[in-house]
Amino acid sequence: EDDDDDDDDGMEDDYVQDEDAMESMANELADDDLDDDALQKQFRKQQKAASNKFLLTPQRLQQLEQGAFKSHSVRGLKRIIAAYGTACHLSDANGQEAADSDDEEGGNGGGRRRKKEFQITSPVVFDRLMAVCLVQCHEEFHYHLLGKGSGLDDGDESDEDSSSASEDGDAKMEKDEEKPTTAIDENQPLHPKKLSKSPHFAVIQPLLESFIKSTHHILTEAGKEAKLLRFVLSSLAKYVPYLTLFPKVSKPFLKTCVKLWSAPLDTSEEYNAVRLQAFLRIRQLAITQPYPFIEDALKSTYLSYAKRSKFGTAANVTSVLPTLTFMGNCIVELYGLDYASSYQHAFVYIRQLALHLRNALMKQTEESRATVLCWQYVHCLKLWVAVLCAAKGGTVAGKDEEANSMQSLVYPLTEIVLGTCRLVPVARYVPLRLHCVRLLQQLAASTETFIPTTSILMGVLDLKEVGMKPLGGGGKKKGGKKKGGGQTSSVQGLRLPLILKLPKEGTLRTMEQLDGVLKELFVLLNREADMYRYSPGFPEFTFAILQRLRKFNKEISNGRWRAYSKGAIELCEKYAAFASEGRSTLVDAPKDVRRLEALKPTNVPSMRERYETAVAKEKRLEAATQPVMKKADQEKINEQKRKRKAEGDSDSESDVEMEMEEEEEVKQTKPKKKKKAVVIEADLKNVGALKEADEVKEGIEWSDSE
Repeated sequence: EDDDDDDDDGMEDDYVQDEDAMESMANELADDDLDDDALQKQFRKQQKAASNKFLLTPQRLQQLEQGAFKSHSVRGLKRIIAAYGTACHLSDANGQEAADSDDEEGGNGGGRRRKKEFQITSPVVFDRLMAVCLVQCHEEFHYHLLGKGSGLDDGDESDEDSSSASEDGDAKMEKDEEKPTTAIDENQPLHPKKLSKSPHFAVIQPLLESFIKSTHHILTEAGKEAKLLRFVLSSLAKYVPYLTLFPKVSKPFLKTCVKLWSAPLDTSEEYNAVRLQAFLRIRQLAITQPYPFIEDALKSTYLSYAKRSKFGTAANVTSVLPTLTFMGNCIVELYGLDYASSYQHAFVYIRQLALHLRNALMKQTEESRATVLCWQYVHCLKLWVAVLCAAKGGTVAGKDEEANSMQSLVYPLTEIVLGTCRLVPVARYVPLRLHCVRLLQQLAASTETFIPTTSILMGVLDLKEVGMKPLGGGGKKKGGKKKGGGQTSSVQGLRLPLILKLPKEGTLRTMEQLDGVLKELFVLLNREADMYRYSPGFPEFTFAILQRLRKFNKEISNGRWRAYSKGAIELCEKYAAFASEGRSTLVDAPKDVRRLEALKPTNVPSMRERYETAVAKEKRLEAATQPVMKKADQEKINEQKRKRKAEGDSDSESDVEMEMEEEEEVKQTKPKKKKKAVVIEADLKNVGALKEADEVKEGIEWSDSE
């Protein structure tokens, strides 16, 4: 086009006419020629593409299935895999047209040309082709590489070499054996040398590679199609062992599975099934692929969890937190496969948490403290506590030495949790302290190690806000002369497991905050007493606790809090008396006893089992005490979700719930209409009623305080 314009410009010098008029005429003619050339070029391109394709109909698809899966033809398998590749690349038509134009310019001799033989227009054919290939192709791969087809070359040479008895046996096996894939264990590695012994290996290998690459492509292009992703991922379980042949394909496949597993956009129930299938493929890859591959799996999954945990706050309690809990359980499962590799990664990432804590302790700036006092840091601590607890509880024969290496990380992780708890010792971060106490108790119960946390709990009782008069909702002091507030107003409840810090204004001064914190404190204190109840040194352990709780009873006048304290005192005294009586029968002194639960009877559950039972009971009680949403409000939320989903809005579920809460607040603050006073004329005429004396008993003093 540019050459034509240059020629026209050069010829204008030979004419003695108006240059502007000649230039406009030349441009109009060039535009007309360009339009015609473009249309003709596009028409020739479409004709050539149509000549290279033929429409895939249900009848032709049935013929391909018969040739590939019933006749066990390598050519038929090649044709149906080519059709499958076309189906997987239907969404990237623009990229295919560009590739075709490059092939046309390069010619037949210009390298390897990609032939597009099939054209799929029917959704029925597409669904049938995808289902058939994903479900049955692995049987053909096994048949030609490891099954009966691997020892045959067109059926002639092997028949001549074999005896008549073996021919009869093979005939019976052909009739009886219908599922050759039963010989492959999906969770066992498949050595490439074993596959390369087949005479058809050179032909089947590129077909297998093309099939896996096409399947990986549709996983990356499926988008939000949860049902398609779930079906493809579940079907890939039969093909993952063959990835040992293609190391360059396995890493992108792992990356795609991790991306689907940690996708933050969709939190629906349908996509949760996709997350589960994606993790199963990650776990299968870690088991079946050669050694260095499991380290990539451990690293990528933890980093994805760390990025996702940044959004695990109380505002997303209904959407993000359940997904984050599921991801944490998946990582715990993955790190239990190989403790030798897990130790190296756990050591590096726990050390990284320690470096963040050391930086916050040394600099004491808002930015350095913000890296520690956040949900992302706390969720990572929870994850590593769960990993170490699972390593201790899941030890089996042959893995004890590797699991012991994981137990060496308990001490540094304990120091990190204690340092996090003591980083900002103010009343506002009391919820964070209680989080840390829970983590330490979980570590102590799972590893059967003495990790005392009573000093942290008793430190909460020493806060000045606990002994001060509580404030009302509007910021005014409540009535009551005694220290600690004597009134027991209705408390709505504070969900401490969902917060890290209290509000700046009125920190630990309202009845709601005080009651929630003290209730959680005594629950953890009773749990710790139950954990160490069979230790010979339990009486000395509870001496400081009993002394502080008795002092607390004298300072506080609130009946509910004093009941909490009295219950803890009675429990500690009961367990201390049992320990004193039991240790009198021991031969060794308490300081010489190495076993923590030396006084535990044989029929009593272990410390870990008692802790798990207590946590399960607490979860049931918490679920039972949660307020139930009204049916009308729930229907309204679901209707808003459906509307937003139909409009393509990406707002989270928490936004809908926040709108509902705002509407409820508006309803509550909206002034009520005053009822009109009804005047009864008969009462107005009864003048004698004013002279009647009031029927009030003597001796009752009506005062404002009451």
